[in-house]
Amino acid sequence: MTMAFREWDQPRFRLAFGSLALLFFLVLHAMSLQGSEFAVDRPIPVQLRPLQVAEGHESQLGAGGNSLVLGGNRHREARAELRFVLPPRQNDSPNWVVWVRRVPLERVQLRLGEYWASPVRSFLTPSPGEGTLPVAYLFRLPTTWEGEIRIEIEASALRATSLRPEVVSEDLADRYLQRATIVTAMAYASLLTLAVVMLALFFASRDVSFLSFFGFLTVSVLQIAGYNGHLYLFDGFGLLAQFGGAGLQAMALLFEISALQIVLRYSELEQFKPNHAKAINLACVVLLLVAGVILAWGARSDGVTAWVIPVCWGVGGVIGLYSLAEAWQRRVPMAGAVLVTAGVLVLAAFFSEAAGYGVIPGSLWIHYGYQIATVLCAAMIGVGLISRISKYRQQRDSEQRARADSERRLYREAIRSELLTALQSELRGASEDEIQPIALRLMLEHLRRIVPTTTTVALARGYHGRDTLSVQPVAYLDGVQAGLNPRLQMIRQQLAGSIELQHPVTKPGESVPVAIEAVVALPLRPPAWGMVLLERSGATVFHPEELNIARELARLMVVQVDEAVAAQHLRHTAEVDALTGALNRRSLDLALTRSFLHGHRHGQPTSVLFVDIDHFKAVNDRLGHACGDHCLRSLARILREQLGEEDLFGRYGGEEFLAILPGRQTEMARAIAEQMRIAVESADVQWQDHKVPLTVSIGVATQLSHESQPQPTVERADKALYAAKRTGRNRVQVARAVFQSRPATA
Repeated sequence: MTMAFREWDQPRFRLAFGSLALLFFLVLHAMSLQGSEFAVDRPIPVQLRPLQVAEGHESQLGAGGNSLVLGGNRHREARAELRFVLPPRQNDSPNWVVWVRRVPLERVQLRLGEYWASPVRSFLTPSPGEGTLPVAYLFRLPTTWEGEIRIEIEASALRATSLRPEVVSEDLADRYLQRATIVTAMAYASLLTLAVVMLALFFASRDVSFLSFFGFLTVSVLQIAGYNGHLYLFDGFGLLAQFGGAGLQAMALLFEISALQIVLRYSELEQFKPNHAKAINLACVVLLLVAGVILAWGARSDGVTAWVIPVCWGVGGVIGLYSLAEAWQRRVPMAGAVLVTAGVLVLAAFFSEAAGYGVIPGSLWIHYGYQIATVLCAAMIGVGLISRISKYRQQRDSEQRARADSERRLYREAIRSELLTALQSELRGASEDEIQPIALRLMLEHLRRIVPTTTTVALARGYHGRDTLSVQPVAYLDGVQAGLNPRLQMIRQQLAGSIELQHPVTKPGESVPVAIEAVVALPLRPPAWGMVLLERSGATVFHPEELNIARELARLMVVQVDEAVAAQHLRHTAEVDALTGALNRRSLDLALTRSFLHGHRHGQPTSVLFVDIDHFKAVNDRLGHACGDHCLRSLARILREQLGEEDLFGRYGGEEFLAILPGRQTEMARAIAEQMRIAVESADVQWQDHKVPLTVSIGVATQLSHESQPQPTVERADKALYAAKRTGRNRVQVARAVFQSRPATA
């Protein structure tokens, strides 16, 4: 598994932990060399003979006959006779002491009948003379003793253990003390150093795994301190001592619980094997209950704990090794090393228990082996957890990238939505000539918000019959147009071949690029074509995602332009008479209503001109309907040319036309009508090389002050038109206040 974390997952950190382990072994090797230097100063051979205890049961010796086995009942004592021979006293003869490794004993004492008795030593109450970190029970023998010596040793155990008394010189005892003290100090220092590192990593990463491992290391320190008897150095009020051996057994179970929990987190079973994780958690709860029962029962639980504790340790060891083996198969960082050191730890604990029951002889390595294995296993787990930081960092980076991608997509979608809204809003009321310039401008404005550019150009050629160029910023329009025109043919050929390029822009005579230019095609139907040209100062090329954004916004713009043009055509079809191109009847009715309401509200009357072609039926009958249609188109054009920009003109039906003159009084309306009549009369309307003479009659009516609806005014104009036709046609007639009804056959 490749690790890429730049801060913690570097070789120097693994080297640091490796150096810690190497230093540990060097210290142990130095101690062994130190012992070999004084090979001539060896312990005096001691023979043990078991004696009967007060209850009438004979004490038992361990394997090899050089250790005394004690049961877990604190009210049972073991007694044995120590037989050894001291050399004759000389001036340089050393002082002799009886060395007993510090094991969990409620009391231990040496006695020579009624003549001599040593001080009583206890595991629960270390004496001041035993040193800062007591590692043994020392009994100094009288300096006058020599020859064969027989003394008794009496001891009672807090838990199943064995003691091996040795008679050594004070110098050799000091070396023993140095060895054992260095081992225990190194164990404490290593575990506490790891604990501080894990706590710092927890505050730095907020990963609960480091806090859990810190808890495991703390419990490990307490367990080792309790097993060595150093925990009772801080028990000034005797609170821990009152639990006796039960406290040690409960502490061992708590250590097992913390070990299973850290293995559970390290092997990630909760993620990959949730059922196994639940079983381990349940087992930890059971162990916690057992520890509580042991503390509650105290000495009464000794008979049960003698077999319960080994069973718990065995089952816990199997579960832990299985979990680590499964983690090793999933290639969890350092799982192989942790599995090996955990196996060593289980074996060391087994040998320690075996030595406690006297099955195998005890030694320095057996007594402290599990402590050394605990340190090494903890170091491997620590390295593994630190190595996993890179995984967390990769996950965090992946999440950050995903979040950034999501934010970019959201921002991109927001720009797209804003562009869509702006296009729909501004193109709705735009004329057909304004649609493309507005759309290109809006597209470039929104594109520049998401794609940083120096200059952005949009060009459309032959699009809906128009050529349009838009530049952002607008101030660069002239310069861009001058530089773009010579290149249009080449760019069109590239786009026709589906080649969208970006290339560096250099100044004449220079090779260093001053900008990067990219071209994206507008999705237009041939023969129309278009492009979006992006230019960015510097040498930073456009990311493919940026070009995709330009394509997406261009596609959106083209769709909206097509829809706006189609809507314009649809509106034109719905509002304009198909034959003459003037407004149709429906559009005229709507325009009349709006104009009259506005005139009534603001006191600006509207005038209406009702126009009818004279004798038009005769034209159709004599020259045909095709000629009639031609005459209608020609007259509509002629009549419209006589009106102003604010005036409205349309075909009211058949050969009748209607003109709406907002804000025009009667006299001005009459003048415009007369101008229209003269224009038609003098018009040269040709049909098949023959002039078609045409005239019109026009009725004029003006909105009265109390009128808000157009119907009365239109009716008056219609009656005025009838009056003009009745009095000879080809004339303008202004409506009077009251007219006679118009016959149906006017």
